[in-house]
Amino acid sequence: MKKALAMIVISSALFCSGCSTAWIGEAEQIVSVLVPASTNLVTLAATLQGSVSPADLHTIQAADTQVESDLQLMQSLIAQYQKAEAATQPGLLGQIQAATTGTQSELSGILPSLHIKDAATQAKVSAVVGLLLSEVQSMAAIVPLVKPGPSTARMSLAPTQIRQQPPLTAGEFVSSYNALMTAKTGNIELDRATSGLRIHAHGKLARWASAGLLK
Repeated sequence: MKKALAMIVISSALFCSGCSTAWIGEAEQIVSVLVPASTNLVTLAATLQGSVSPADLHTIQAADTQVESDLQLMQSLIAQYQKAEAATQPGLLGQIQAATTGTQSELSGILPSLHIKDAATQAKVSAVVGLLLSEVQSMAAIVPLVKPGPSTARMSLAPTQIRQQPPLTAGEFVSSYNALMTAKTGNIELDRATSGLRIHAHGKLARWASAGLLK
């Protein structure tokens, strides 16, 4: 009986350890493609000044500046988390969660503040913001929540998070984003502006070395 209990404890510890770190690589990859994707939103708005008013452009720029700041903070915090001691990891997770929440808030506030008259441009911007928001919300589901235990903080996934849709992988997000951004709308100016706004999951050197196999 003692041996059986010992095996259960060891197995549980190994399982929890895997749960607490498996999200790191996935989150890093997702954040790395969210950054250029959000930057392109400002580039798109700036090239469509006839359809996007100066006030709307300012709104998009201000929101995107904060989104980029939050995403870059997440990148930094995730890197710190990997090297941190167990005692400091819960605090870093709390900061990651706060940055994720801030990103969601900024993205959610963009569309209600815009007054884009051109239907095609409005639909394009709405779709891009919607995809970004959906990915950030889904990514939040894979980041462990910190729940205080009797003596030390422990990490676990909340039941409400487990039911959420898992995020797209970085590659899936890139494919969906590029397809959405380059989809024809019938608005020649808009289609011309979006045709060059593709993003990539890998750097130029990696794509070149793979002879085009990496995107």
